[in-house]
Parts: sequence; structure tokens; C-alpha cells
Amino acid sequence: MWRQATMTRALGLGVSVLLLVGMASNANAQGTLRGKVFAPEDYSGQDHAPGAHEGKDSFDPLPGATVTWKGSEDGTVTDAFGFFQIDIRRNPDTLRVSMVGYQTVDVYFSGEGYLDIPLEPGVLLQSADVVFEERSQSVSLLNPLNIQQLSRKELCKAACCNLSEAFETNASVDASFTDAVTGTRQIHMLGLAGKYTQLLVDNLPGPRGLNVVQGMGFIPGPWIENIFISKGVGTVMSGYESLTGQINVAHRNPETAEPFFLNLFFGAGGRSEFNHVSRHKMGRRWDTVVMTHGEIRQKENDRNQDLFLDMPTQEDFVVRNEWRFVGDRGLRAEIVLFGVDMKRDGGMMGDEDVVASSWVASTEIQRAEVNAKVGYVLPGLEGRSWGSQWTASTHRHWHGFGNRFYDGQQNTFRANVLRSGFLGSEDRQFSAGVSYLYDDFLERGTWGAASTDLSATPEEWARTEHVPGAFLETTWTGNPRGTVVAGLRVDQHNLWGTVVTPRLHARWSATEQTSLKMVAGTGFRTPNVLMEELGVWASNRTWVVDGPLEPEKGWNAGLNVTSKFKLLYRDADFALDGYWTEFQNRAVVDLDADAHAVRIYNLGDRTSRSLTGQAELGWSVHRRWDMRLAYRYVHATTERDGAATAGTTIDPYVPQHRAFTQWSYHSKANERQAQWNADFTLQWVGPQRIPRPDAELDARPASEFERGFAVVNGQISRVFAPGVDVYLGVENILNYRQQNPIVGWDLAYTDDQAFQRNMDASLVYAPIFGRMVYVGGRLTLGQAGN
Repeated sequence: MWRQATMTRALGLGVSVLLLVGMASNANAQGTLRGKVFAPEDYSGQDHAPGAHEGKDSFDPLPGATVTWKGSEDGTVTDAFGFFQIDIRRNPDTLRVSMVGYQTVDVYFSGEGYLDIPLEPGVLLQSADVVFEERSQSVSLLNPLNIQQLSRKELCKAACCNLSEAFETNASVDASFTDAVTGTRQIHMLGLAGKYTQLLVDNLPGPRGLNVVQGMGFIPGPWIENIFISKGVGTVMSGYESLTGQINVAHRNPETAEPFFLNLFFGAGGRSEFNHVSRHKMGRRWDTVVMTHGEIRQKENDRNQDLFLDMPTQEDFVVRNEWRFVGDRGLRAEIVLFGVDMKRDGGMMGDEDVVASSWVASTEIQRAEVNAKVGYVLPGLEGRSWGSQWTASTHRHWHGFGNRFYDGQQNTFRANVLRSGFLGSEDRQFSAGVSYLYDDFLERGTWGAASTDLSATPEEWARTEHVPGAFLETTWTGNPRGTVVAGLRVDQHNLWGTVVTPRLHARWSATEQTSLKMVAGTGFRTPNVLMEELGVWASNRTWVVDGPLEPEKGWNAGLNVTSKFKLLYRDADFALDGYWTEFQNRAVVDLDADAHAVRIYNLGDRTSRSLTGQAELGWSVHRRWDMRLAYRYVHATTERDGAATAGTTIDPYVPQHRAFTQWSYHSKANERQAQWNADFTLQWVGPQRIPRPDAELDARPASEFERGFAVVNGQISRVFAPGVDVYLGVENILNYRQQNPIVGWDLAYTDDQAFQRNMDASLVYAPIFGRMVYVGGRLTLGQAGN
């Protein structure tokens, strides 16, 4: 503990020193590009004398327009007169300029010192060439954070029905089923469960608490514009809960959404869904986007004939409505309304008279949420602004599994007030703010009941958190080759006292095409084990919680090198990274100590860590072919009670080796812009350790690994004209399935007591549904920004 405290103080001191250095140091400015963003002035509806402007070329400056380098988050906004200044990252490059109510343009930069950029469709750009081709995956060499961007185009390469299914074509994030009953997917990153990765939605905290697992299914893929995957601890502005990474989901919004979009999807097994997005202009200052999602499955599927539904029947409906206000004097506002209603039924099927025992699973979720962002760009002060973020939500989750039930309620309020600007010069930027978090949890259920107890008295857990906090983050860009982002936040938790979170990100460009990045920092979170271990409910294991559980704390550090180069005269990129995560405390979930129970206890003086290394190559093989190839190694261990003797220190459900390749093809578009697209993905999942059931059912030791397997997915799509396309795909082409994913299912025929004692559908490590064919279509009317 002394060593951990010393490390905390050391990193905190280091970050504090860097903050002070960032405030006091002077540096040489790097090369900059200056320019002006404007639109032809419209005098219609204004009180001007007739003919006063005839024959004159008049232009209206556009303050608040966003100017960024394409494929990165590095950028700025125009000042009150439409002027901007941005650091040059390379020559040539592509500049992206956008503004609410105007068409977004990509401007080709080839060394000019000044650019005039008009934002009206049809206006000639003279020396500035507009580029429209979009890469589906990209990584910035200049951003000190190791962020990978997945665009809407990338998400269309697979059956991305929701966020939990959005990583089929990505090597950094894994998605797997929690159990063989509910059809719920959860993610893993850097060898650890998704609860240690902070999920953001439009830069606001997303699924967390009771919603941390199921919430990913409430973000439909067709609603998403971009996904930003950041490895390692995130920035302090988003809070203290990030440990292994951040995933920020950017929705389609009034700037990026088309006037109308519709997606229809039909999958084998009876799954049908629709997704709709529409944009509406509600006056000169207001725009709104309406999104709806519906999903239904009524067909009962039991391909492996084990009496259990392979996927639950379901009825889901999700709606989202975003309003955006843009004022004339730098005022901006966004308001989002969001609602969810979900119902799913699974478990055993058929006539109860046929079996000696019956086991069913039902889940109902209702959620309502409202978010607001209000910002003010100071007129004439480029890069200086005030902002605030507000979130209020209520979430209710009820489920019944076998003889047990759970009823949980979470009410949340969160507020952030931020100020950004410069510290003496534009080489030293800062963001500072104060925050407040209110979380109220009430959980009631019979999780501790024996599997045969039909009249157990419900238990109740209640917790209320009040967390005021403050943070400061500085960004130093004084050297053209380097960037340092140092952050420190201090929160006062009413239950756990003072929480200090130091974080550091740095980037050094060895060459113009090779970047080195490092990250270090801490993470802190309060566990919500009953919802985070959702898969355990799909079993008759008894919950044994050795409490009270303390907050989870840990360190994370990592290094990354990314290089872009030419391979056989074609664009290529290579990334190599390694990350270390060390827990100071963790809510240990022990499925090995007892085959009939799940034990949860504090890590205490034991150790738990994860070491990961990944190499990834991207290559434009041909002008119509692209490929990605990746390999990842994970060594995740936890000292559970008795694990050293049993040889089970390796964390379960974490493959030590994983390989991935993806190939994409697009044909040449004809005169109607019609073309074919094809995508192929192969994933090899290496051996992994799985907890064992009772020795009477499986005598193998828990230290023995399950064999590795391969999953192949493919999709073909046809674009008939811009905005009209259909797609046909197959998941798990090789039809690989885990054999007997539900332990003890056959005992339901003959021995009720043995079934109730041994039934376990949570020991899932591979696909259970087998090959799945799907078909769908997309219809888009109009263009974004028009």
C-alpha cells in the first residue's frame, strides 16, 4: 500500500509540475495557416433600399465555423469576423470546414499561407480543391491520445444493429455474449470487461451504473456518425471512471444527418428492425433531428435442441430527439430527449409437462433521459469559450431468472461547467471546470436465495452518491514535434472521501509520418456487481457477496507508435502498442471457488493486472481493395482465493491470443454512381480458460483451456444510386458453435433437484446460434447540411 501511495503521489506531482510548466514556459510557434470562412450575403427580407447592392460582390463572414484537419480532432473555430488560424500538421493535407446551415466542404491544402473558403453550394473554390473520399478507419498522428476513428462507412460493413455489435470489423475491442439465454453482448478492452471502459455519447457520459451492459444495445448502429476509440485512461474532463479506455459515440446531428434516412433489417431467427433518422429546420436558429428504432423477434429458435431458446423473443423501442440552437453572437445550445422501452423473454420452451422442471428468464427496462449543452464562444477571442453540460436520467431494470428476481432503479443528475482559453500564448491552452454528480441506487431482489427457494425474502441495497469536483487540463503545443496534455481532477465523494485523479498524455513526432505516444493515469469507480455480472443471473449459482465492497481503483500506462508509409506505392499504416493495468482494489468475481455459487469480494492485498500488446497493419492493396491485419496478446491475472493452488490465476473468458483480418472491395461506380461493395472479416480467437461446473458434469480441471476457434463474416452490398442500397450478409459462415452451452439442460427431463442445483447458462465463450443470414436496405433522401 505504501508503494501504491508513493506512485500516486509521484504521478500527481509529475502532472502538477507539467501543469505549471505549461503555464510558464515559452515556445516557438509552429507553421500556421490563416484564412477566412464566409458565405455570399443574402439581403432578402432585410430593410435595404432597392438596388443598393446591385452589381456588388458582398460576403457574410461566418463566426463559429469549425475548421479541422480531416481524420483528426485537431482544429479551431472562426472568430467574430470569420477568420481562423490553425497549425499546419503536414503538406499536403485536407482541411474540413463545417457550419450549421451550410454544406460541409473538404479543402485541399498544398502549402498556401492564406485561404478564402466560401460555404455555399455551387460557389467556386478557385485554388482550393474539394475532396469527398472518406476513409472508414483513421488514426491521427498529431493527437496525443491514441484514438481510432470508425466512420459511418465502416459501420456499414457488417450487421451493426447496435453499439455492442459495432466492433466486428475492429481489432481493439472485443464483443461476446454474457450468457446463452439473454442474447446480451458485452465488450472487452485491454483484456478487461467493458465496465472499465468509459462510454461517452456525444462527449457526455453514456451507459453506466445499472445500464452499463444492456445500455450498449440502446444505441442503434444506423444512428451513429462516428465512433472514437481511445486506449488508456481518458481525459479528466469526462470524469474519473475511465481506466482501460474511452469510447465516444457521435450521433448523427443537425450538421451531419440527411433530411431523411431509413434502414430496414431482417435476420435469420426472426429478427426484424427498422431505424429512422430525419432532420428538420425549425426556423433560422433552430434545427432538430428525430431518430426512432424498433426491434422485434417473435420466432422461437432452438437449433441445438436443448429445450432453451437460443435467442429471447423481444420487443424494443428507442427514440431520440435532438434540438440545436445557433445564435448570432457565439451562443450555441443542444438539447436531447431520449427514451427506451425494452421487453425480452427467454429460457426454456415447450410444454412444462414434458420436463421435470421449468426455467424461464424475462427482462423489462424503461429509461428516460434529457441532456443539454450550452456554450458561448467569446466574440473576437479565438479559442476562448464557456460551456456547460447537464444530464438527468431515470432508469428501471426488472428481471426474473428461474426462481430469482431483481428490481433496480437508478436516478442520476450530472452537471459540468467548463472554461477554455489560452495561458499567455496559443501554445498553452487550458480547459478548467467544476462538476457535480448525483447517483441514487435502489436494488431489491432475491439474488441470495437458493435455487429451490420459491419464497425467499427479498434483499435490498440502497446507495446515494454526491460527488462535487473540479478539474484542470492544459495542452502544450510549443514544439511542432510534440504535444503534452496534463490533467488533474479532485472530487469529494460523500462515501469514499477525496478522489485525486492525475492523467498525462504525450505525443512526439519522430518524423512527419511516425508518431510516438504515451499515457499514464489512474481510474476510480464504484462497482454495481448485480448488473455488471449480468451473465451470472442466467444460472442457478447462489450469490455470495463478502461486503461491503470498496471502490475499484487502478493504474493504467501505455505506449504506442504509429507510422504511415507507402507499401508497393500504396498507402499503408502500422501501429504497435502495449498497455499495463494494475488494480489497487477490485471487486473480484470468483466463479472457480464453488461450482454452485459466485463469490464477490474485495481484492485486498492480492494482485490483479492486465498486460496487452497489439500490432496492426492497414494497407490499400489496390485502388479497389483495402485490408487490415492485426494480432493481440493479453495476459490478465487475478489472485483469487485458492487460485494459485488450482492454477486459475488467469482471468476467465479472456483469450491470450487473438488474430484479425479484414478485406474490403468496392467496384468502379458507373454513370449513375451505382457500384458493388464487399467486405470479409476473419477472427481467430485463441484458447481461453472457462470456469468449470460440478465435477459430476465436467471432470476437467478449471486450469484447462478451451480450444481456439475461427469466426468468418461476409457482406455484399449494392448501391443502385446515391442514397439507395441493399445488403446481404452472413455471420459465422463456418457455423462454429459451442457445444452444450447450457450446463445440466438434459437433467430437466429426469431430475428436478439435480437440474436446479447444476443449471448454468453463463459459461459461454463462443457463438451458440451458428450461421446467421441477414438482408437489409437503406434509403437516404437529400444531403447533410442542405
